[in-house]
Amino acid sequence: MEQVKRQQNNLFDNYDDSKRKKIASKSHDCLSRETITNFEVLSNELIYEVFEFLDYFHIYKAFFNLNIRFRNLLTNSSLPIKVNISSISKSAYQQYYTDIIRTNAYRINSLRLSNLFIYGLTSSPIQILSKFLQLERLILDNIESKYLKKLLHSLKSLSMLSSLTITSLDNIKNKNAIYHQIFCLPALKYCKVSLEGYSNDDDPLPSITNDYSPIEHLVINDDMYLDELNCLTSYVPQLRRFSIQLRPEYWKQRTKIRPPTLNHLTHVFLKMNYVNFNQFEQLVIDLFATIQFLRISITYNGDTEYMNNKRWEQLILSHMPNLRIFDIRYERCLYNMPPDDNNQLTLDSYINQFTTPFWIERQWFFALRRKSYTLSQTSNQKTCLNSSETNLRTVRHVRIQCEKELINWVNYFPNATELTFESGFSTTHESIANMLRRIIPLEQLSILVLECHYFSFIKLIELLRFIPNIDTLIFKSMPFYRNNCISIQQTETFRLVSNKNRITNVTFKEVCTLEKLRLLVALCPRLQSLTIKIHMKDLESITRFLLENNTKENTDHLCSLCFSAASTKWFEKLDILIKSEILLDVYNLKLVGSNLYLWW
Repeated sequence: MEQVKRQQNNLFDNYDDSKRKKIASKSHDCLSRETITNFEVLSNELIYEVFEFLDYFHIYKAFFNLNIRFRNLLTNSSLPIKVNISSISKSAYQQYYTDIIRTNAYRINSLRLSNLFIYGLTSSPIQILSKFLQLERLILDNIESKYLKKLLHSLKSLSMLSSLTITSLDNIKNKNAIYHQIFCLPALKYCKVSLEGYSNDDDPLPSITNDYSPIEHLVINDDMYLDELNCLTSYVPQLRRFSIQLRPEYWKQRTKIRPPTLNHLTHVFLKMNYVNFNQFEQLVIDLFATIQFLRISITYNGDTEYMNNKRWEQLILSHMPNLRIFDIRYERCLYNMPPDDNNQLTLDSYINQFTTPFWIERQWFFALRRKSYTLSQTSNQKTCLNSSETNLRTVRHVRIQCEKELINWVNYFPNATELTFESGFSTTHESIANMLRRIIPLEQLSILVLECHYFSFIKLIELLRFIPNIDTLIFKSMPFYRNNCISIQQTETFRLVSNKNRITNVTFKEVCTLEKLRLLVALCPRLQSLTIKIHMKDLESITRFLLENNTKENTDHLCSLCFSAASTKWFEKLDILIKSEILLDVYNLKLVGSNLYLWW
């Protein structure tokens, strides 16, 4: 069970709609003078402001070849450009790179790369980073370790780069070397890093001299040992917001580093695995004297001292006197226990400790607040959901273990965008959508995950009819039961869902046959990215089906394919097949771990 101290209002960025209002005002003025019948009548200034709300690649596709005026609007402007390269075909990317990225590099102030193939291209933006003179924000998703070190070195020349986000695709052998390169960037204010791999054998960070980093907001989504933290934070004396995952000290003796002074630190977010209260207390004493906001999540920990109100009171009064907001999630008490009366008494005894004047005066009290919630046999709406209307507003991901709990559930998740049916789920009802709409806004969902084996494909199609805005579909199996592919595809519901759904990303986790793939592609004709697991004997037939011209009606948008559980033999066989039968003119093939990626 997750327990949270202090019920906190959701913190949302206030959207600045002044530009939207300005556009509306100008449009009204234009309409008052004449009737506008098409977009081209708008002034250049107004069109530029409309463009600010759109993805620049979509702008390019729609207007670059429309006429001379719009091409000039795109190429002759000095306005900044935000580039986001993710689901895009290789030919479309090459043209985009030639027409916009290469010739307007000096205008690009935000660059996001999510396509793992982009980093290795000769026409990659990272090959001309020195020309990105206005670049302020850089996001590198799915980057391989072999590209990362060289790329970070080239970033030193970007004097305006203030925001950097990195998510690695494969294991990083020496994370500390990456951190050290990041700390050498001259203008960086925000940094978020998610690096794969373990750090047991990493070389330690060198002791800081005078080359301090200007970073003010640092997020490290990797496990770090407690005894590494002093050295890490010594590089960032201007730190104001800090988020990190921590585990106990490494068993090998490390050189002790004196804690740095972090006079500007106000916000701390910690996720701690197996860290006991004594270790956490020393961390607070060493580094967190100035903080005003503390959010911690404690998992895999049996130390009940985290539930000792007296120790918390003493620690806060003595070492965190400026603390205003205190949010703790402690996953230990009553975890995996049935919601009977005895366990409720135990829970109440913990909670009642925190009802002294110290907590009441600060308006700190226990409540549940989470981004994910699971409906299971141990769910207890009464004990877990006090002030449920407020607490459930924070839930974005709803997981359902069994149909019974779905039927009995009476609360509503108004902001849920992701739905998962867990492995043991099965249903006997004709329309599960009627049950779901009582607890979540179906039209708001964008991700659907089926981890269960007994959710028939017919029921999936019926459900998709009522959740039209799903973008990502992840499922484990595709049982037909008494139906066959032909009869399923001929139903009115299938045709309706196929015409209306917006699914662009599909992952099928269990072995997929050609028969099932045909049905899946027919159901999702706007598919851009597909991840499947197949038998090697089916590699050639499935590849032909997806790439040959006679299926282009349903795979016209498909440009990215991943075969999971693959090997070097798969790589060689697929490469020979494509070349010998000329299935693709231009493509890239890459094996990362056991995943074989194809992009065209």
